[in-house]
Amino acid sequence: MTYQSNPRKTGDQLARELVSAEQLNLIITGTTTEAITLLTDTAERIGKQLYRDVTTSQIRNIFGTVRTIEQDVKALKDTDSLPTPVQRSLQMLRPKLAYQYGRVQGRDDDQKKAAMGALTQILSDAISLVGSNVQHFRNFMDFFEAILAYHRRFGGSNN
Repeated sequence: MTYQSNPRKTGDQLARELVSAEQLNLIITGTTTEAITLLTDTAERIGKQLYRDVTTSQIRNIFGTVRTIEQDVKALKDTDSLPTPVQRSLQMLRPKLAYQYGRVQGRDDDQKKAAMGALTQILSDAISLVGSNVQHFRNFMDFFEAILAYHRRFGGSNN
C-alpha cells in the first residue's frame, strides 16, 4: 500500500485559507457587529492553526513594537488621521515581519516556515489596510491582540 504525503503549503497559501482578502478588509475597516464577530472568529482560527509552529516570542517581538506605536495613538480621536511618524512606524513593521520570517530555517513549504509566512502575510496585509485611519489602527490592534491571545490559549509557547 502506498501512502501519499499531504501536499505542503506555503505561507501565502495557508494565509489565504485562514482569512480571505475580503474578510481581512472587513476586520480592519469594519465597525459592525459582523466585523467584530469575524475578527474574533478569525483570530481564533489563526491562533489555533499557528500555535505549534510559531513561538510566542516571535509574535511578541512584533506585538511589542505595535504596543509602542499604540502609545502615540491613544490620545487621538477615531476621526483623526494617524500622524505621519506613526504611519511610518506601522509600515516599518512589514520589513520586521519579513525579517522574522527569514530567520525561520527551511524551505517555504516547511511547516514552521509556512506558519510564520502565513502570519507575516496576514499582518502585512492588515497593516496595508490601516492607512491613516485611527479606527482602522485600533481594529488592527484588536485583531493582533486576539491572535496572540488565542495562540496562547491553544498552547503556544516559546518552544
